[in-house]
Amino acid sequence: MAQKKTNIKVRNTDPPIKLPSKKYVSKEIPCDSLKKSFRRADLIFDGVEHGGPSFEARVFLNNEKADAKTPKDLNQGYAGSFHVFGHGGCFGDVGHCDVRGTPRQYDPRPAHPLTPARKVLIATDALRRVADKSKAMKVTIVPIVRSESLEGKYDDVLKFDKISVVTYN
Repeated sequence: MAQKKTNIKVRNTDPPIKLPSKKYVSKEIPCDSLKKSFRRADLIFDGVEHGGPSFEARVFLNNEKADAKTPKDLNQGYAGSFHVFGHGGCFGDVGHCDVRGTPRQYDPRPAHPLTPARKVLIATDALRRVADKSKAMKVTIVPIVRSESLEGKYDDVLKFDKISVVTYN
C-alpha cells in the first residue's frame, strides 16, 4: 500500500518586534577585581521596573553596537537574556499603581505587585571571556518587545537601578 505524502509547513510563530526600543549601554566597568578562577559568575539587575509591556532583555558584553538583529552568540558578546512579565499599564484609580515603599522586615504581607524586581543572569562563560581579554567591559542591554500594551509605549521599556557582577569560587 502506498503511503500518503504529508505537507508540513513550518512557520515562525514569534510576533513581530515592536521597534524601536531604547537600549542601555553601561559606563565602563573595570575587570581588574574580577577573579579569573571563578566557578560561576552572575550579572544581577536590581530595581527592574515591570509596569509596562513584557519584554526580553538581551545582554551583551563589550558590544555597544548590539541590536535586535545581533546573533545570540558568545562571539558577539552575548551573555544571556532575562525576561520581564510586564503588567501592561495601570487599570486602577489614581494612585492604585504607586508603590509605597518597601515592606517592613517582619511584615508577612506580600509586597506591592509593582515592586521593582531583581533579575539574576548566570553569565559565567561570557564574563570569563571578558576577564581574559579585557581590562574593562561595557554591558549593553537590548530590550525585545513583542507584546501589545494599552499605553503603546515601546521605546523606553527598560528601567532599572543598578547592575552588579557577582562571582562564586
